[in-house]
Amino acid sequence: MAVGERPARIARVVIDSPLPHLDGFFDYAIPERLERVTAGFRVRVPFAGRLVSAVVMEVAGESSFEGRLSEVRTAAHAPSFTHESLRLAGEIARRYGGSTWDVLRLMAPPRVAAVEKRTIVGAVDDRERWGTLAAALSGEEPQDAPRLGANAGSAVTHGAPARIVRQCVPDPGAPGSIPAREIVREAASRLAVSTGSVIVVVPDARATAALVAALREAGAERWIARGGGDFVVLDADDGPSVRYGQYLTALRGEARLVIGTRATAMQPVPSLAALVLWDDGHSAYEDPHAPYPHARTVAAMRSEAEHADLTLASYAPSVDAAALVEHGWARLEEPTMDEVRERTATITVWDDARREAEGPAGFHWMPPGAWRRLMSARERGPVAIVVPRAGYVAAAACARCDEWARCRECEGPVAIARAGEDPQCTVCGVIQSHWHCPHCQGSRLAHRRQGVLRIAEQLRAMAPGVSLVVSAGATEVLSDGAVSTGIVVATPGALPAVPGGYAHVVVVDASVPSTGLGGEIAALRLWIAAAAVFVSSRKSGGEVTVVGSLPDLTSRALGTWRTASAALEAYRERFELSLPPATRHVRVEGDLGAAKSELREAERDGAIVVRDAEGASLLVSRAAAQGCVDALRAAVRRASKQGGGPVRLRVDGPLRLR
Repeated sequence: MAVGERPARIARVVIDSPLPHLDGFFDYAIPERLERVTAGFRVRVPFAGRLVSAVVMEVAGESSFEGRLSEVRTAAHAPSFTHESLRLAGEIARRYGGSTWDVLRLMAPPRVAAVEKRTIVGAVDDRERWGTLAAALSGEEPQDAPRLGANAGSAVTHGAPARIVRQCVPDPGAPGSIPAREIVREAASRLAVSTGSVIVVVPDARATAALVAALREAGAERWIARGGGDFVVLDADDGPSVRYGQYLTALRGEARLVIGTRATAMQPVPSLAALVLWDDGHSAYEDPHAPYPHARTVAAMRSEAEHADLTLASYAPSVDAAALVEHGWARLEEPTMDEVRERTATITVWDDARREAEGPAGFHWMPPGAWRRLMSARERGPVAIVVPRAGYVAAAACARCDEWARCRECEGPVAIARAGEDPQCTVCGVIQSHWHCPHCQGSRLAHRRQGVLRIAEQLRAMAPGVSLVVSAGATEVLSDGAVSTGIVVATPGALPAVPGGYAHVVVVDASVPSTGLGGEIAALRLWIAAAAVFVSSRKSGGEVTVVGSLPDLTSRALGTWRTASAALEAYRERFELSLPPATRHVRVEGDLGAAKSELREAERDGAIVVRDAEGASLLVSRAAAQGCVDALRAAVRRASKQGGGPVRLRVDGPLRLR
């Protein structure tokens, strides 16, 4: 390019930088040798004396920059983002007060040049194929599948998108699983009458495997570069080449069904018809990387912006999902009582009143009545005991005076890692050899918060001669189908499925697993999932006994399987108290002086601002929240540009109640 000559095409890019004030657009000239570059390409550009990674957000014909523009140095062989996904990235960054680059980094896996060079097939019209697969998933004969005309997709592209919060009941034909067949059948039916893509988001690899198994049983195949296929799976364990290949296949519409975990909610596709998210209350959906987007929120944003259907399905909807129903944004679908009776196990909560009726023995971790029912159920099949804690003993007390055992160095609680080992402080790690109680001088410890290994040790003594296996991360997580008889002792996430489901499951020491907001619904979700996923239906004698002290809301919902109603009740309580999700929580940490005017303005606008040693927490009305986040985001950038103390912003993060 001659001196003084203006470039014909200008790339407006965001760059890879941790500095908040550099979260903006920068203009670069696109040389003729890189004429392929358009919006969505990953490029390398010179910045501050070095080459940095960047993404082209748009291509313009002129720049407001008066000087000579530097040129884009290198570029990918194919775009990694669509126009819609670039817009989405900007909206997510704004909602969460973060940088667009950080969102793009979470959205797309690292590029692999060789994968980008393969032949591009482009979007496909496979509606007839999906009609056949939908029929197979519905149990119909393949030849009875609907014959779809060229304009079949138009029937579902008009009108408001369907937004549903659905409380599901287990599939008796697939114990140990999510209702995978129902999920993929609905996805296949949607693909059969639309030319858009359907994205299904699940929390973990186990749920992904269940969906893949259901699809393959119906005759669908995962897409591979050599032979094509029906669906893609976004799995980080596949390695960079396969992962990026699946990502590009979905982006180009070469396979229209996309399955994967958290980041899949942001997956670019040519046209989004529907998005399904399973178990939206799962902790895996909150990204641990800045700006900490939640997959449920991303899914709702996409439904709004891309006019796509959205289904939030789960055994126990979250309070956030209930808020969408309460505000009329989504509608609730609950199972009928006949469906509950037909497809669920009986749940009995063994609360303090019931334990007291059994006398002192009732307050053992396994009350006699619960033990008798468990052992009786062994005649019908395998049984399981679910222990909420891993390890051996998480906390101990003096056996003489019942005072909690504390570290002699720092007063922290002590735990026991394995049988026969000395207790150890969980805070400073000091071994407590020859421990003595400072209150009564007792030297014997009582195990108060027992882990799965200690429970298993006692069960072997309680049921000699009975086959017993342990499934836990500290030992070995048994695969589904590995057990068909005896007793299984497991932590909640490690319980293996058994053919036909367990005859009886006892959850011991059940309690609220969190000290933060929403513990009662978190407990409900945890224990209803154990009942739904692994136990045979009550028609087959399936039963779950939950032993522990649970909030009334949780106990009622467990006994009746009315989990969606419980979530709605919890939301209404929070609304009265102005707690999230009725309001939004914004956390500011670091140099609060850099944001003092914004904090004062938020207080004047009605926000509740609570300052502490690390920063400040704000509870802001939903109507005023985005304006507050925008102002604080600007303050973070200003502080970064001025080189002052760092200011960190976290939106919709965990709220701790003190």
